Amino acid sequence: MKWSNILIPLIVASVLSIAGLVSCSKEDENQLDNGDIKIISFTANDTVLKAWMDTATVVMTAKGQNLDYEWSCNHGTIHGSGDTVRYMAGECCVGLNTITCRVFNDSSSVSASLNIRITSYYFPK
Repeated sequence: MKWSNILIPLIVASVLSIAGLVSCSKEDENQLDNGDIKIISFTANDTVLKAWMDTATVVMTAKGQNLDYEWSCNHGTIHGSGDTVRYMAGECCVGLNTITCRVFNDSSSVSASLNIRITSYYFPK
């Protein structure tokens, strides 16, 4: 048996396999159409806060063009604007609270929510 009988088909198969991998490459998932918005992450530096004492920094990271941010919460107070805000709550807000951020531009809108637990200043658990 000659080496060329094994080597040539092996080389041809390797070249075809590489060509197939290159031609079937996946589209770039981070590429967005005009107006599209993609949330990359939505985080808080702390998710358990003591009433009146602690604050959390909440950050929305999104991709898109001409982005605006709208923040809301079911209890507590949000300070700041843009992609990063501070959240705090008083004794009346003890329990699980929801913070929502809506990211929008002229043609699209997305939103995400996260929960922060407020514990009592007077009756810590």
